[in-house]
Amino acid sequence: MQCSGISPRDTSSNITIRRTKPTHLTQSQEPLTLESIKHIIHDEMNAFINKIESNISKIIENKIKGLTKEITDLKESVLFITNQYEDLKKDMQVKFKDVKHLKEENDCLKSTVKDLNSRLSIMEQHSRMSNLEIQCIPEHRAENIPHIITQIGKITGTKISDAEIHKCTRIAKINPENARPRSIIVKFACPRVRDTFLAGVINFNKRNTNEKLNTSHIGIGGNKKPIFVVEHLTPELKKIHAHARATAKKLKYKFVWIKNGRVFLRKTDNSEHIVVRNIEQLKELQ
Repeated sequence: MQCSGISPRDTSSNITIRRTKPTHLTQSQEPLTLESIKHIIHDEMNAFINKIESNISKIIENKIKGLTKEITDLKESVLFITNQYEDLKKDMQVKFKDVKHLKEENDCLKSTVKDLNSRLSIMEQHSRMSNLEIQCIPEHRAENIPHIITQIGKITGTKISDAEIHKCTRIAKINPENARPRSIIVKFACPRVRDTFLAGVINFNKRNTNEKLNTSHIGIGGNKKPIFVVEHLTPELKKIHAHARATAKKLKYKFVWIKNGRVFLRKTDNSEHIVVRNIEQLKELQ
């Protein structure tokens, strides 16, 4: 009886079976110690840290370059603006000096104009020292103005000859729509004659408080209308007089009058009179 196992060499088979050779270690490996592991980790960490530091340095360097450029540009902008500001400041200082000079010159001119206007007004009023203005006498086509003036003189106790009346005429209205008759301007021979005539009218009105000078006294029929005789004022003085009357009414001043081309105010019988020289003065009254 033969065994069923395969013999190392079977004559009946063409397959050759080789035996496996035993494995042997050809290289020797050094064992890893704790110290060597530490060195490896330390080297890796250093390399990693160096790489991070290098990257961070590059980033910071780039950022610093950008910031440096921005700061340089900002400095240039600030320097430009500063130079512009200094130039503007110098220019403004020059302009301020010019404006100050012009203001002083303007104030001087205003003062000069005011002084010239005052002198002109005085001269103009002085040229009217012999004149009177008679207001509210009704107009008639065939009226005799010299006769009207002499009639007023007779009524008020002042005799006036034709020779003492140098000129008399009606003047145009300031406001053509005003219903009042045109005023009569009378130029007498001298200021003394004018003052005498005016004083006669004032005294007549004082004596006849209930029947002051009116149209009936000079022979004009119809309703009695008051006649006013005043100094012939310049337009500027008329304006001051009108404001003075309005101020007196508002502040309860008792007296407003005109004498020798000047406007006066008095609050009570015993108070001091005030010479009104301009409208601005009236605004300061209380």
